[in-house]
Amino acid sequence: MILVTGATGHVGSVVVATLAGQERPVRALVRRHTPGPDGAEVAVGDFNDPATL
Repeated sequence: MILVTGATGHVGSVVVATLAGQERPVRALVRRHTPGPDGAEVAVGDFNDPATL
C-alpha cells in the first residue's frame, strides 16, 4: 500500500493515476470527506491534527 498525500492536487492526482495504472494499491490522504482520485482508497486526515493520522 502506497500513501499519497496531496492526492487531490495536480501532481498528486498524476502520481495516483500512474500507480493505479501499474496496479499498485494506493491510499489517498485527504483533509475532508471528499471523493478522492480514481484508483485510490481514501483516508481522511490532517497533518495539523495528529490524532487523525
